[in-house]
Amino acid sequence: MFKTILRKIQQNPFEKLLQKSALKKKKTFLLEWNRGLGDIPLGLYAIVHRIKKYVPDAKITFLIRSDLEEGFSFLRDVQFLVVPSWKRHAQYNIYSALQELHINPDNYDVIIEKPDPTYWVRWQIGALTPRLKWEQKYDMLWKKFNLPSSDLIAVQPAIESKYNLWRGYPPHKWQSLFNAINSPIVLLGQENTNSFSGNHLIDLRGKTNLCELLSILKNACTKAVLPDSGVLSFMYYLDVEFPIKVVSLWADIAQGIMKQNVASPNKGLKHVPLLGQDKNVNNIDVSTICFHLKE
Repeated sequence: MFKTILRKIQQNPFEKLLQKSALKKKKTFLLEWNRGLGDIPLGLYAIVHRIKKYVPDAKITFLIRSDLEEGFSFLRDVQFLVVPSWKRHAQYNIYSALQELHINPDNYDVIIEKPDPTYWVRWQIGALTPRLKWEQKYDMLWKKFNLPSSDLIAVQPAIESKYNLWRGYPPHKWQSLFNAINSPIVLLGQENTNSFSGNHLIDLRGKTNLCELLSILKNACTKAVLPDSGVLSFMYYLDVEFPIKVVSLWADIAQGIMKQNVASPNKGLKHVPLLGQDKNVNNIDVSTICFHLKE
């Protein structure tokens, strides 16, 4: 509680850093990021936006782990360096990483360790629309999977995170949903620990990279059912227009794209968020999901 009060009365340290950087004409920024995929549109987009506001010609570089490389490619006006030894959920020193990459820290005017988007750019809530760049070359990626040409529904049946596991819809309810739908369903994501049955299921879990997954959502699917996840955040903020209806499942609307509280830049996206009673995603009825898919 004391920390919260202190933050309210103190100047935002990121704003203070950027003001000093602008005054001293510092141009090159290095930040490290070893957290989640969904934080790229929901937090780091605003970090980059703010740096550019103070230093329009800033050169921004992120140090990242290898599985975030594709995600960072959707940010405009940034570069990134992959640190081979970095693994998710582990703590690292940014200077040790630079040493591993044989890069001199003096190449950067400003080095930022452990960025805190939740605090540093909280002004963005309801005010800033993240816009992730979509490259035309991605539009062909979905074709390699030989998917049905119509009425395809995408589902990501896992949140794929070790944090806030209460966000996940239970496997038995996913199976009930699959049993209630006759249209072909493509299962997306990386985690495939749970097995599901149904001749109409096309299981691509663990078989696509991020660009391929988003290409499938954009070009092959008319509808999607997604939990609060990085996949939802990326698809929602793609800065390209395409028609799709997204039914999202929530236990807490003070999270993810609901907390961001801005419309998708994709004018063809229709979003139907469903909130579980008593902040319990398990309380979302399968029949309710089906109703909105058919609506």
